[in-house]
Amino acid sequence: MPRLVAGSRPAQSVAKMLKQRVFRKQPWQRWRVKDGEKGPMVWEVKHALFHPKDENGLPGQPMHLIVARNVLNPDEIKFFVSNAPPETSIQTMLLVAFSRWRVERCFEDHKGEVGLDHYEGRRYLGLKRHLIISAVSYLFLARTRQELVGEKTRADRMPDPHGDRRLDPLLVA
Repeated sequence: MPRLVAGSRPAQSVAKMLKQRVFRKQPWQRWRVKDGEKGPMVWEVKHALFHPKDENGLPGQPMHLIVARNVLNPDEIKFFVSNAPPETSIQTMLLVAFSRWRVERCFEDHKGEVGLDHYEGRRYLGLKRHLIISAVSYLFLARTRQELVGEKTRADRMPDPHGDRRLDPLLVA
């Protein structure tokens, strides 16, 4: 049976981790995450690896804790936890963390335009099938509309069907 070594540090909350030397001594790094409607969104970031407790109370696989605060509004703080491999760059994790709105937008489109809100099944397999058919239908509708209407200007700054032309997070000096 695996056990903790005598004298090991006890488990800590995130609030205690933030007060430790790993975070206090670490300088904030500025990252331009994306360009918004009102200009570039710049966040200051601190990062550390930690080991959460597993079901036996032992240290589990290493995870990333990212603390980001808005440069324009320092009271706005976001916490991200990632199970990405330890060698993953902060740039990649920030790109994924701040891309959540794309996934939410996809679900909104499925609910409103394709009929995901009409699904009343009880089984996961049925939901999965309905979601696949809805996604294929949505793809068909989007491509047909694009062919009939033609190219749209990107004035609304929404993702285009051929991939979003977004900026990757950049380290700001």
